[in-house]
Amino acid sequence: MQLTTLLRDSASATHQLLAAWGDVPLLLMQEVDWSRGPLVIIGADDLMMWPLLPPGTLLQLDPGKRTIVDGAWSEFERPVYLIEYNGRFQCCHAQRHGDSLRLISHAESPRQAITSVPFKQVRVRGQLTPIFRPLATRDSAAGRQTRGRVDY
Repeated sequence: MQLTTLLRDSASATHQLLAAWGDVPLLLMQEVDWSRGPLVIIGADDLMMWPLLPPGTLLQLDPGKRTIVDGAWSEFERPVYLIEYNGRFQCCHAQRHGDSLRLISHAESPRQAITSVPFKQVRVRGQLTPIFRPLATRDSAAGRQTRGRVDY
């Protein structure tokens, strides 16, 4: 009974998650190596990696890759990590800087470019690999853009 109520309520997280997954081709899901790690979906309000990884993007977490790797990266090669900080998850680039960790958004994102957080208060959950990226259309969450930078 409760599940039916959640599915009918368009504001519920369950409804929104299933609606986002509705665009994922089932044949694509057969190619996922489920033993590699769990799936992560970028939330509707998470614009940290927009437009490279828009809301609704489905990624696979590799929990075995928790070390932040430094290096010179192109925009498309730089590793993306799932970072837990203050009870929230961030999908972002990261860079270790002494006793802090820099959470770095995509250059075109309307979010703050770099946020420094204490490394001891952060949990690096692993590195992310994109599986499915929704097409940006005018009315989709993936196509939504906010003018100017927004701080958290």
